[in-house]
Amino acid sequence: MANKKYAKKIKSFFELSRVEQAEWIENNIPDFEMYCHGEGYLGAFYPVEIDLNNYLNDRNEYRVSDLILKQDPEMDSKRIQQIDAGAELTRAETYFLCQSIAQNDFNGWITHNSFEIDFLDGNAFLYFQGESINKNSFDFKFHRAFTSYQSMLEFITEMPFSYVE
Repeated sequence: MANKKYAKKIKSFFELSRVEQAEWIENNIPDFEMYCHGEGYLGAFYPVEIDLNNYLNDRNEYRVSDLILKQDPEMDSKRIQQIDAGAELTRAETYFLCQSIAQNDFNGWITHNSFEIDFLDGNAFLYFQGESINKNSFDFKFHRAFTSYQSMLEFITEMPFSYVE
């Protein structure tokens, strides 16, 4: 972000509720969405709760073993046959299935976006989540502020199927 220092103390910003912080951002950084693009893009996560019942109840239709195999190419043919026949999935196989489903769902991903702002006595990292509106547009929503880049990254990596570039 441009080298602009905002006439506010960092403590007073963090004392605001998240709604008030979002309002402050919209009023004081009207072009905040511009900063969420480019260097402001950090990665993405897949927040959707995946209902595996449809997949497991119709394994052949959804090609469940193929989805798992994409993530675990070393799985042996005997295990593939067992999965196709209805065997219970291991925890790792369930994770691999969810991972494949998420990778194939281009619209379900939410982006991680952030930029740093300077206050009179310190700085903050503003974290936004972006939802795809169409091929070239995103709707960025302020999620929360962090006092350090490291604490923001720790928060991000706890999200489901999250990655940072």
